[in-house]
Amino acid sequence: MQRGDFSPIHLTNRETEVLYLVSCGLSAKEAAIELDISPCTVERHVENVRLKTRTRNRVHMIAHVIREGLLAEKEPSAYAA
Repeated sequence: MQRGDFSPIHLTNRETEVLYLVSCGLSAKEAAIELDISPCTVERHVENVRLKTRTRNRVHMIAHVIREGLLAEKEPSAYAA
């Protein structure tokens, strides 16, 4: 994000769940199995978060959301609705 851009980033519960699993090193397929959704849906959530955070790739995205406090070190069940 550029300096001076203070618009808050809103992530859905599912985006946060997917983000947590990806940050733990799970592949899209593994995260999909964990969440009982399609791997393509996982990839779509990852891409949505990447676009919302204006980051270049997954590594940059994960570093950014941790730095911004959007993803805390919690168990996946802590993100469940």
